[in-house]
Amino acid sequence: MILHGMLLLSLGGMLTSVDYDSAVARPEICMPKAQRAAVIRRVDAERKVPVSVQELESLKSVVSSLGGKPDYARILILAGREFHIDPVFIAAVTHVESSFRPRAASCRNARGLMQLRPIVLEVLGVTDPWDPHQNIMAGAAYLQNCFERYKHCANSTHLALAAYNIGPGPVEKLNRSEAARRFVRKVLHVYNRLTDSPIPMTGKGIKDLERSARSLGDRKS
Repeated sequence: MILHGMLLLSLGGMLTSVDYDSAVARPEICMPKAQRAAVIRRVDAERKVPVSVQELESLKSVVSSLGGKPDYARILILAGREFHIDPVFIAAVTHVESSFRPRAASCRNARGLMQLRPIVLEVLGVTDPWDPHQNIMAGAAYLQNCFERYKHCANSTHLALAAYNIGPGPVEKLNRSEAARRFVRKVLHVYNRLTDSPIPMTGKGIKDLERSARSLGDRKS
C-alpha cells in the first residue's frame, strides 16, 4: 500500500540518496505519526470518494490544457485534499516533470508522472511507480513534506520546489542550484497561467497554496 514504508521511519529519520546530487542529499520524511497513519488508511479508500462535478470538470479542463488525460483530474483532487495543496499546483509540477507521461523515466531513474526517484519511492512504499494514482499521491506527499521542511524560511515555496526537484538540503545549496531555479520558474510560470491567485516569482509560502486549495471549489470552469 502507498506510504506503508513511512511507518518504518522515526520522526525526522533520514535516508541518504545515492543517485542524486550528493551536495543536496538526505531527503527527510518528517510527517507526524498520526498523520502518516491516517494517510495509510485513506489513500486507497479515497479512490472511491465522491468529487463534485463542478470541481472535477474545472480540473479536467486544466489537465487537458497541459496535455494530460482528463482521468488524472480526480487523482489530483484527491491528492490535493489529502495533502492540502492546490490540485492545480500539483498539476503544474506534474506537467513540468513529465508532461503528464505516466511511463516517463529520467537518466537518474526518476519514474512516472511526478518523476519520483528511487529513494522517495522506497520511503513512501510505492509498489508501482507507473500507476498514476500511486505516483501522484506519493508525489503530493513528498511535495507537502518539502513544504513542511522549509515553511519557516523566506521564499518557502521556491525552496520546497527546489527540494522536490533536486532533493532536500541546506537552504544555501538549494539557492545556488541553477537547475532548481529553472524548475521553480517553470512550475510557477505554468501555475500562474492557470490560477486566479498567482504566486509572485519572488515566492510565497505554503499558506498561499492552502488558500488556493480551499478556494478551488469556487474556481469557474
